[in-house]
Amino acid sequence: MSSHDHAPDPNAPPDTVLAFARHAAATTYADLPPNAITAAKWSIMDTISCMLAGSRGPSALALLEVAKSWGGTPESTVTGHDIKLPSYLATMVNCGMVHQHDFDDTHDTAVCHPTSASLNAALSTAESLGGVDGRTLLTAIAIGVDIQCRLAGALRGMLWDYHWVRAPMVGIFGAAVSAGKIYKLEGMHNAMGLSLPQVAGTLESVTGVRSAVRTMRDGLIYKDAILAAKLASRGVRGEDRVFDGPYGLYAAYFRSDYNREFLTHELGRRFEGAGVSLKPWPFCRHTHGTLTALLEVLEENAGAEVRDVLLYVGKGNAIICRKPWPTTSIDALCNLVFACSVAMVHRAVPLEAVEAGALDAPAVVAAAKKIRFEVEAAMEKYGTIEPGHVVVSFADGRKVERYVDRALGHPTNPMSILRIRAKMENCMGYVGLPDVKNRAQQLIDTVMVLEDMQDVRALGDLMRH
Repeated sequence: MSSHDHAPDPNAPPDTVLAFARHAAATTYADLPPNAITAAKWSIMDTISCMLAGSRGPSALALLEVAKSWGGTPESTVTGHDIKLPSYLATMVNCGMVHQHDFDDTHDTAVCHPTSASLNAALSTAESLGGVDGRTLLTAIAIGVDIQCRLAGALRGMLWDYHWVRAPMVGIFGAAVSAGKIYKLEGMHNAMGLSLPQVAGTLESVTGVRSAVRTMRDGLIYKDAILAAKLASRGVRGEDRVFDGPYGLYAAYFRSDYNREFLTHELGRRFEGAGVSLKPWPFCRHTHGTLTALLEVLEENAGAEVRDVLLYVGKGNAIICRKPWPTTSIDALCNLVFACSVAMVHRAVPLEAVEAGALDAPAVVAAAKKIRFEVEAAMEKYGTIEPGHVVVSFADGRKVERYVDRALGHPTNPMSILRIRAKMENCMGYVGLPDVKNRAQQLIDTVMVLEDMQDVRALGDLMRH
Protein backbone atom coordinates (compact mmCIF):
# COMPACT_ATOMS: atom_id res chain seq x y z
CA MET A 1 0.00 0.00 0.00
CA SER A 2 1.44 3.34 -0.98
CA SER A 3 1.31 6.32 1.35
CA HIS A 4 -1.22 7.92 -1.02
CA ASP A 5 -3.79 5.12 -1.24
CA HIS A 6 -6.10 6.94 1.13
CA ALA A 7 -5.50 10.49 0.05
CA PRO A 8 -8.65 12.63 0.11
CA ASP A 9 -10.99 11.79 -2.75
CA PRO A 10 -12.27 15.04 -4.29
CA ASN A 11 -15.39 13.20 -5.49
CA ALA A 12 -16.29 11.68 -2.10
CA PRO A 13 -19.36 13.11 -0.34
CA PRO A 14 -18.60 15.43 2.57
CA ASP A 15 -17.88 13.71 5.87
CA THR A 16 -20.87 13.51 8.22
CA VAL A 17 -18.95 15.66 10.69
CA LEU A 18 -19.92 18.72 8.63
CA ALA A 19 -23.66 17.95 8.81
CA PHE A 20 -23.37 17.36 12.56
CA ALA A 21 -21.44 20.61 12.98
CA ARG A 22 -24.08 22.62 11.10
CA HIS A 23 -26.83 20.93 13.11
CA ALA A 24 -25.13 21.64 16.43
CA ALA A 25 -24.28 25.24 15.63
CA ALA A 26 -27.66 26.20 14.19
CA THR A 27 -30.06 24.45 16.59
CA THR A 28 -31.67 26.63 19.26
CA TYR A 29 -33.97 25.84 22.14
CA ALA A 30 -36.92 26.89 19.97
CA ASP A 31 -35.99 24.13 17.51
CA LEU A 32 -36.27 21.35 20.08
CA PRO A 33 -39.49 19.31 19.91
CA PRO A 34 -41.34 18.94 23.23
CA ASN A 35 -40.46 15.26 23.58
CA ALA A 36 -36.75 16.06 23.32
CA ILE A 37 -37.02 18.71 26.04
CA THR A 38 -38.97 16.43 28.36
CA ALA A 39 -36.56 13.54 27.76
CA ALA A 40 -33.58 15.79 28.48
CA LYS A 41 -35.08 16.94 31.78
CA TRP A 42 -35.89 13.43 32.95
CA SER A 43 -32.41 12.22 31.98
CA ILE A 44 -30.78 15.15 33.76
CA MET A 45 -32.63 14.28 36.98
CA ASP A 46 -31.77 10.62 36.57
CA THR A 47 -28.09 11.23 35.81
CA ILE A 48 -27.66 13.49 38.84
CA SER A 49 -29.18 10.71 40.97
CA CYS A 50 -26.66 8.21 39.59
CA MET A 51 -23.75 10.56 40.22
CA LEU A 52 -24.85 11.13 43.80
CA ALA A 53 -25.07 7.38 44.41
CA GLY A 54 -21.60 6.95 42.90
CA SER A 55 -20.03 9.93 44.64
CA ARG A 56 -18.56 7.71 47.39
CA GLY A 57 -17.45 4.88 45.11
CA PRO A 58 -13.82 3.84 45.67
CA SER A 59 -12.59 4.60 42.16
CA ALA A 60 -14.56 7.87 42.06
CA LEU A 61 -12.94 8.96 45.31
CA ALA A 62 -9.54 7.99 43.90
CA LEU A 63 -10.21 10.17 40.84
CA LEU A 64 -11.23 13.02 43.13
CA GLU A 65 -8.05 12.76 45.19
CA VAL A 66 -5.90 12.74 42.06
CA ALA A 67 -7.77 15.75 40.69
CA LYS A 68 -7.42 17.66 43.96
CA SER A 69 -3.69 16.97 44.01
CA TRP A 70 -3.35 18.66 40.63
CA GLY A 71 -5.18 21.78 41.81
CA GLY A 72 -6.21 24.56 39.46
CA THR A 73 -8.96 27.17 39.18
CA PRO A 74 -12.13 26.16 41.12
CA GLU A 75 -14.61 26.45 38.25
CA SER A 76 -17.06 23.57 38.21
CA THR A 77 -19.03 21.53 40.75
CA VAL A 78 -18.01 18.07 41.90
CA THR A 79 -21.30 16.27 42.52
CA GLY A 80 -21.90 15.21 46.10
CA HIS A 81 -18.88 17.06 47.43
CA ASP A 82 -18.29 20.60 48.68
CA ILE A 83 -15.56 21.40 46.19
CA LYS A 84 -15.07 22.88 42.73
CA LEU A 85 -12.34 21.97 40.24
CA PRO A 86 -11.23 23.11 36.79
CA SER A 87 -13.88 22.09 34.26
CA TYR A 88 -11.62 19.43 32.73
CA LEU A 89 -11.06 17.74 36.10
CA ALA A 90 -14.65 18.20 37.30
CA THR A 91 -15.84 16.39 34.16
CA MET A 92 -13.38 13.58 34.84
CA VAL A 93 -14.57 13.12 38.42
CA ASN A 94 -18.31 13.54 37.76
CA CYS A 95 -18.26 11.16 34.82
CA GLY A 96 -16.22 8.78 36.96
CA MET A 97 -19.13 8.71 39.42
CA VAL A 98 -22.04 8.14 37.08
CA HIS A 99 -21.33 4.51 36.12
CA GLN A 100 -20.27 3.27 39.57
CA HIS A 101 -23.50 1.26 39.80
CA ASP A 102 -24.27 0.94 36.07
CA PHE A 103 -27.46 2.87 36.88
CA ASP A 104 -27.29 5.54 34.14
CA ASP A 105 -29.62 5.98 31.17
CA THR A 106 -29.28 3.92 27.99
CA HIS A 107 -30.50 4.10 24.43
CA ASP A 108 -31.68 0.50 24.03
CA THR A 109 -31.25 0.43 20.25
CA ALA A 110 -28.03 2.41 19.91
CA VAL A 111 -26.66 0.86 23.12
CA CYS A 112 -24.95 3.89 24.61
CA HIS A 113 -25.18 5.93 27.83
CA PRO A 114 -25.62 9.42 26.40
CA THR A 115 -26.58 11.84 29.16
CA SER A 116 -23.56 11.31 31.39
CA ALA A 117 -21.35 12.65 28.60
CA SER A 118 -23.50 15.55 27.46
CA LEU A 119 -24.74 16.79 30.85
CA ASN A 120 -21.35 16.81 32.53
CA ALA A 121 -19.47 18.32 29.62
CA ALA A 122 -22.08 21.05 29.11
CA LEU A 123 -22.59 21.88 32.78
CA SER A 124 -18.92 21.95 33.77
CA THR A 125 -18.18 24.21 30.80
CA ALA A 126 -21.16 26.45 31.60
CA GLU A 127 -20.06 26.79 35.22
CA SER A 128 -16.56 27.72 34.13
CA LEU A 129 -17.88 30.48 31.86
CA GLY A 130 -20.78 31.73 33.99
CA GLY A 131 -23.92 33.43 32.76
CA VAL A 132 -25.14 30.42 30.75
CA ASP A 133 -28.92 30.04 30.95
CA GLY A 134 -31.04 26.92 31.24
CA ARG A 135 -32.27 26.98 27.65
CA THR A 136 -28.71 26.92 26.37
CA LEU A 137 -27.85 24.02 28.68
CA LEU A 138 -30.89 21.99 27.63
CA THR A 139 -30.10 22.62 23.97
CA ALA A 140 -26.48 21.57 24.39
CA ILE A 141 -27.50 18.35 26.14
CA ALA A 142 -30.23 17.47 23.62
CA ILE A 143 -27.85 17.95 20.68
CA GLY A 144 -25.02 15.98 22.27
CA VAL A 145 -27.33 13.10 23.15
CA ASP A 146 -28.81 13.12 19.64
CA ILE A 147 -25.40 12.89 17.96
CA GLN A 148 -24.18 10.10 20.25
CA CYS A 149 -27.27 8.00 19.66
CA ARG A 150 -27.04 8.50 15.91
CA LEU A 151 -23.37 7.49 15.88
CA ALA A 152 -24.06 4.32 17.87
CA GLY A 153 -27.40 3.61 16.20
CA ALA A 154 -25.82 3.60 12.74
CA LEU A 155 -23.73 0.55 13.61
CA ARG A 156 -24.91 -2.75 12.19
CA GLY A 157 -24.87 -5.92 14.22
CA MET A 158 -24.79 -6.42 17.97
CA LEU A 159 -22.58 -4.94 20.66
CA TRP A 160 -20.61 -8.17 20.89
CA ASP A 161 -19.73 -8.12 17.17
CA TYR A 162 -16.87 -5.65 17.71
CA HIS A 163 -13.93 -5.33 20.08
CA TRP A 164 -14.93 -1.82 21.05
CA VAL A 165 -17.60 -0.76 23.53
CA ARG A 166 -19.90 1.78 21.93
CA ALA A 167 -20.77 4.09 24.81
CA PRO A 168 -17.40 5.83 25.31
CA MET A 169 -16.47 5.57 21.63
CA VAL A 170 -19.40 7.76 20.63
CA GLY A 171 -19.79 9.56 23.94
CA ILE A 172 -16.66 11.63 23.53
CA PHE A 173 -18.16 13.24 20.42
CA GLY A 174 -21.43 14.02 22.19
CA ALA A 175 -19.52 15.51 25.10
CA ALA A 176 -17.36 17.62 22.77
CA VAL A 177 -20.43 18.91 20.91
CA SER A 178 -22.27 19.73 24.15
CA ALA A 179 -19.27 21.64 25.50
CA GLY A 180 -18.80 23.27 22.10
CA LYS A 181 -22.40 24.46 22.12
CA ILE A 182 -21.76 26.20 25.44
CA TYR A 183 -18.69 27.84 23.90
CA LYS A 184 -20.88 28.92 20.92
CA LEU A 185 -18.39 27.34 18.56
CA GLU A 186 -18.63 28.19 14.91
CA GLY A 187 -16.04 25.52 14.13
CA MET A 188 -17.91 22.66 15.82
CA HIS A 189 -16.34 20.19 13.39
CA ASN A 190 -12.98 20.94 14.99
CA ALA A 191 -14.23 19.86 18.43
CA MET A 192 -15.23 16.50 16.94
CA GLY A 193 -12.06 16.33 14.83
CA LEU A 194 -9.94 16.87 17.94
CA SER A 195 -11.89 14.14 19.73
CA LEU A 196 -11.12 11.44 17.13
CA PRO A 197 -7.52 10.78 18.28
CA GLN A 198 -8.78 10.44 21.87
CA VAL A 199 -11.40 7.73 21.20
CA ALA A 200 -10.96 4.68 23.44
CA GLY A 201 -12.72 1.80 25.18
CA THR A 202 -12.84 -1.95 24.60
CA LEU A 203 -15.26 -4.70 25.61
CA GLU A 204 -12.73 -5.90 28.16
CA SER A 205 -14.41 -3.45 30.54
CA VAL A 206 -17.69 -5.39 30.10
CA THR A 207 -16.51 -8.98 29.78
CA GLY A 208 -13.48 -8.92 32.11
CA VAL A 209 -13.44 -9.38 35.88
CA ARG A 210 -11.92 -7.64 38.91
CA SER A 211 -11.09 -4.41 37.03
CA ALA A 212 -12.38 -1.02 38.21
CA VAL A 213 -12.23 0.44 34.70
CA ARG A 214 -15.95 0.16 33.97
CA THR A 215 -16.84 2.07 37.13
CA MET A 216 -14.95 5.17 35.98
CA ARG A 217 -14.64 4.59 32.23
CA ASP A 218 -16.66 7.68 31.34
CA GLY A 219 -14.43 9.91 33.42
CA LEU A 220 -11.26 8.56 31.84
CA ILE A 221 -12.55 9.46 28.38
CA TYR A 222 -14.98 12.38 28.53
CA LYS A 223 -12.54 14.73 30.22
CA ASP A 224 -10.72 14.78 26.88
CA ALA A 225 -13.84 16.14 25.17
CA ILE A 226 -13.45 19.26 27.31
CA LEU A 227 -9.91 19.63 26.02
CA ALA A 228 -11.08 19.14 22.43
CA ALA A 229 -13.84 21.76 22.75
CA LYS A 230 -11.57 24.26 24.46
CA LEU A 231 -8.85 23.85 21.84
CA ALA A 232 -11.49 24.29 19.13
CA SER A 233 -12.60 27.51 20.85
CA ARG A 234 -9.02 28.72 20.41
CA GLY A 235 -9.18 28.03 16.68
CA VAL A 236 -7.20 24.77 16.65
CA ARG A 237 -7.99 22.63 13.61
CA GLY A 238 -9.11 19.04 14.07
CA GLU A 239 -9.22 16.07 11.72
CA ASP A 240 -11.45 16.56 8.66
CA ARG A 241 -12.56 12.98 7.93
CA VAL A 242 -13.88 12.14 11.38
CA PHE A 243 -16.56 9.54 10.72
CA ASP A 244 -16.64 8.40 7.09
CA GLY A 245 -13.04 8.62 5.98
CA PRO A 246 -10.68 5.66 5.45
CA TYR A 247 -9.22 6.22 8.91
CA GLY A 248 -12.33 7.71 10.50
CA LEU A 249 -14.30 6.29 13.42
CA TYR A 250 -16.19 3.59 11.52
CA ALA A 251 -13.31 2.35 9.37
CA ALA A 252 -10.80 2.36 12.19
CA TYR A 253 -12.92 0.72 14.87
CA PHE A 254 -16.03 -0.87 13.33
CA ARG A 255 -14.94 -2.37 9.99
CA SER A 256 -16.95 0.32 8.15
CA ASP A 257 -20.04 -1.73 9.01
CA TYR A 258 -22.55 1.07 9.44
CA ASN A 259 -25.55 2.74 7.86
CA ARG A 260 -24.34 6.15 6.76
CA GLU A 261 -27.83 7.36 5.83
CA PHE A 262 -29.05 6.78 9.39
CA LEU A 263 -26.61 9.37 10.71
CA THR A 264 -28.42 12.31 9.16
CA HIS A 265 -31.94 10.95 8.62
CA GLU A 266 -34.37 13.63 9.86
CA LEU A 267 -31.45 15.44 11.49
CA GLY A 268 -32.83 18.48 13.29
CA ARG A 269 -36.41 17.16 13.16
CA ARG A 270 -36.13 13.95 15.18
CA PHE A 271 -34.02 13.98 18.33
CA GLU A 272 -32.84 10.57 19.50
CA GLY A 273 -32.96 11.62 23.14
CA ALA A 274 -36.68 10.86 23.09
CA GLY A 275 -35.72 7.20 22.67
CA VAL A 276 -33.49 6.99 25.74
CA SER A 277 -34.42 4.58 28.55
CA LEU A 278 -34.00 5.21 32.27
CA LYS A 279 -32.91 2.35 34.51
CA PRO A 280 -35.04 1.32 37.46
CA TRP A 281 -32.31 -0.96 38.85
CA PRO A 282 -28.53 -0.74 39.31
CA PHE A 283 -27.49 -3.36 36.75
CA CYS A 284 -26.36 -3.20 33.15
CA ARG A 285 -29.25 -2.60 30.77
CA HIS A 286 -28.84 -6.08 29.25
CA THR A 287 -30.35 -7.52 32.44
CA HIS A 288 -33.39 -5.25 32.60
CA GLY A 289 -35.78 -7.12 30.31
CA THR A 290 -35.31 -10.30 32.32
CA LEU A 291 -35.51 -8.40 35.63
CA THR A 292 -38.72 -6.68 34.53
CA ALA A 293 -40.38 -10.02 33.75
CA LEU A 294 -39.07 -11.74 36.88
CA LEU A 295 -39.98 -8.95 39.31
CA GLU A 296 -43.48 -8.69 37.84
CA VAL A 297 -44.07 -12.37 38.58
CA LEU A 298 -42.57 -12.13 42.07
CA GLU A 299 -44.64 -9.05 42.91
CA GLU A 300 -47.83 -10.76 41.79
CA ASN A 301 -46.97 -13.79 43.92
CA ALA A 302 -45.74 -12.11 47.08
CA GLY A 303 -44.76 -14.56 49.79
CA ALA A 304 -44.83 -17.62 47.52
CA GLU A 305 -41.71 -19.79 47.72
CA VAL A 306 -39.79 -20.09 44.46
CA ARG A 307 -38.67 -23.59 43.48
CA ASP A 308 -36.76 -22.67 40.31
CA VAL A 309 -36.51 -20.07 37.56
CA LEU A 310 -35.90 -20.63 33.87
CA LEU A 311 -34.52 -17.70 31.88
CA TYR A 312 -34.82 -17.60 28.10
CA VAL A 313 -31.99 -15.51 26.69
CA GLY A 314 -30.37 -14.63 23.38
CA LYS A 315 -26.69 -15.06 22.54
CA GLY A 316 -25.80 -11.73 24.11
CA ASN A 317 -27.42 -12.35 27.48
CA ALA A 318 -26.04 -15.88 27.48
CA ILE A 319 -22.60 -14.24 27.77
CA ILE A 320 -23.57 -12.53 31.01
CA CYS A 321 -25.30 -15.67 32.29
CA ARG A 322 -22.05 -17.63 31.94
CA LYS A 323 -19.89 -15.14 33.82
CA PRO A 324 -18.32 -16.50 37.03
CA TRP A 325 -19.80 -15.53 40.39
CA PRO A 326 -18.76 -11.92 40.97
CA THR A 327 -15.99 -10.90 43.34
CA THR A 328 -16.39 -7.15 42.84
CA SER A 329 -19.43 -4.90 42.72
CA ILE A 330 -18.91 -3.81 39.11
CA ASP A 331 -18.59 -7.45 37.99
CA ALA A 332 -21.86 -8.21 39.75
CA LEU A 333 -23.63 -5.49 37.78
CA CYS A 334 -23.07 -7.31 34.49
CA ASN A 335 -23.99 -10.80 35.70
CA LEU A 336 -27.55 -11.87 34.89
CA VAL A 337 -27.68 -14.84 37.25
CA PHE A 338 -26.53 -12.68 40.16
CA ALA A 339 -29.07 -9.97 39.25
CA CYS A 340 -31.93 -12.46 39.24
CA SER A 341 -30.72 -14.00 42.49
CA VAL A 342 -30.84 -10.59 44.18
CA ALA A 343 -34.34 -10.01 42.78
CA MET A 344 -35.53 -13.38 44.11
CA VAL A 345 -34.22 -12.73 47.62
CA HIS A 346 -35.23 -9.07 48.01
CA ARG A 347 -38.21 -8.95 45.61
CA ALA A 348 -36.45 -5.73 44.56
CA VAL A 349 -32.93 -4.68 43.56
CA PRO A 350 -31.50 -2.47 46.32
CA LEU A 351 -28.18 -0.68 45.92
CA GLU A 352 -26.96 -2.26 49.14
CA ALA A 353 -27.27 -5.74 47.58
CA VAL A 354 -24.51 -4.99 45.05
CA GLU A 355 -21.93 -3.78 47.56
CA ALA A 356 -18.76 -5.85 47.67
CA GLY A 357 -19.55 -7.17 51.14
CA ALA A 358 -22.99 -8.42 50.08
CA LEU A 359 -22.01 -10.46 47.02
CA ASP A 360 -21.69 -13.74 48.91
CA ALA A 361 -24.82 -13.30 51.03
CA PRO A 362 -25.92 -16.90 51.72
CA ALA A 363 -29.52 -16.31 50.59
CA VAL A 364 -28.38 -14.83 47.28
CA VAL A 365 -25.89 -17.65 46.66
CA ALA A 366 -28.62 -20.19 47.41
CA ALA A 367 -31.07 -18.45 45.07
CA ALA A 368 -28.57 -18.71 42.21
CA LYS A 369 -28.74 -22.49 42.42
CA LYS A 370 -32.42 -22.30 41.47
CA ILE A 371 -31.71 -20.47 38.20
CA ARG A 372 -31.08 -22.03 34.82
CA PHE A 373 -31.14 -20.58 31.32
CA GLU A 374 -31.75 -21.63 27.76
CA VAL A 375 -30.67 -19.79 24.62
CA GLU A 376 -33.60 -18.83 22.39
CA ALA A 377 -32.85 -17.09 19.08
CA ALA A 378 -36.16 -15.18 19.18
CA MET A 379 -34.79 -13.15 22.10
CA GLU A 380 -32.40 -11.40 19.70
CA LYS A 381 -35.23 -9.56 17.89
CA TYR A 382 -34.01 -6.13 19.03
CA GLY A 383 -30.30 -6.85 18.76
CA THR A 384 -28.28 -6.34 21.90
CA ILE A 385 -30.83 -5.24 24.50
CA GLU A 386 -33.11 -8.24 24.74
CA PRO A 387 -36.73 -8.68 25.85
CA GLY A 388 -37.42 -10.64 29.04
CA HIS A 389 -38.84 -14.15 29.13
CA VAL A 390 -38.98 -16.18 32.34
CA VAL A 391 -40.78 -19.19 33.74
CA VAL A 392 -41.04 -19.20 37.54
CA SER A 393 -41.97 -22.46 39.27
CA PHE A 394 -43.32 -22.17 42.81
CA ALA A 395 -43.13 -24.69 45.63
CA ASP A 396 -46.92 -25.13 45.52
CA GLY A 397 -46.64 -26.57 42.00
CA ARG A 398 -47.72 -23.49 40.03
CA LYS A 399 -45.77 -22.24 37.03
CA VAL A 400 -45.98 -18.64 35.87
CA GLU A 401 -44.55 -17.62 32.51
CA ARG A 402 -43.95 -13.98 31.63
CA TYR A 403 -42.70 -12.30 28.46
CA VAL A 404 -41.84 -8.58 28.44
CA ASP A 405 -41.13 -7.03 25.06
CA ARG A 406 -39.39 -3.90 26.38
CA ALA A 407 -37.82 -3.49 29.81
CA LEU A 408 -39.18 -1.06 32.36
CA GLY A 409 -37.75 2.39 31.66
CA HIS A 410 -38.02 2.15 27.86
CA PRO A 411 -40.09 4.99 26.34
CA THR A 412 -42.82 2.46 25.51
CA ASN A 413 -42.73 1.14 29.10
CA PRO A 414 -41.62 4.27 30.97
CA MET A 415 -40.78 4.90 34.59
CA SER A 416 -43.27 7.25 36.21
CA ILE A 417 -42.18 10.53 37.79
CA LEU A 418 -42.97 8.89 41.15
CA ARG A 419 -40.51 6.11 40.37
CA ILE A 420 -37.91 8.62 39.21
CA ARG A 421 -38.33 10.51 42.48
CA ALA A 422 -38.03 7.27 44.46
CA LYS A 423 -34.81 6.43 42.63
CA MET A 424 -33.42 9.87 43.42
CA GLU A 425 -34.33 9.55 47.10
CA ASN A 426 -32.77 6.08 47.17
CA CYS A 427 -29.53 7.37 45.64
CA MET A 428 -29.37 10.33 48.03
CA GLY A 429 -30.07 8.16 51.05
CA TYR A 430 -27.49 5.60 49.94
CA VAL A 431 -24.69 8.15 50.46
CA GLY A 432 -26.17 9.50 53.67
CA LEU A 433 -27.53 12.83 52.51
CA PRO A 434 -30.00 14.33 55.00
CA ASP A 435 -33.62 15.31 54.31
CA VAL A 436 -33.72 13.36 51.05
CA LYS A 437 -37.41 13.90 50.33
CA ASN A 438 -37.14 17.67 50.35
CA ARG A 439 -33.78 17.66 48.55
CA ALA A 440 -35.11 15.38 45.83
CA GLN A 441 -38.24 17.47 45.37
CA GLN A 442 -36.22 20.67 45.15
CA LEU A 443 -33.95 19.17 42.50
CA ILE A 444 -36.91 17.82 40.50
CA ASP A 445 -38.75 21.14 40.70
CA THR A 446 -35.62 22.99 39.54
CA VAL A 447 -34.95 20.74 36.56
CA MET A 448 -38.57 20.73 35.42
CA VAL A 449 -38.36 24.51 34.86
CA LEU A 450 -34.70 24.57 33.88
CA GLU A 451 -35.51 26.70 30.82
CA ASP A 452 -36.28 29.58 33.21
CA MET A 453 -32.90 29.49 34.99
CA GLN A 454 -30.73 32.51 34.22
CA ASP A 455 -27.40 31.00 35.28
CA VAL A 456 -27.03 27.22 35.50
CA ARG A 457 -24.42 27.52 38.21
CA ALA A 458 -27.51 27.40 40.47
CA LEU A 459 -28.07 23.82 39.29
CA GLY A 460 -24.48 22.97 40.15
CA ASP A 461 -25.04 24.33 43.66
CA LEU A 462 -27.91 21.86 44.17
CA MET A 463 -25.62 18.99 43.18
CA ARG A 464 -23.07 19.71 45.90
CA HIS A 465 -23.06 17.97 49.27
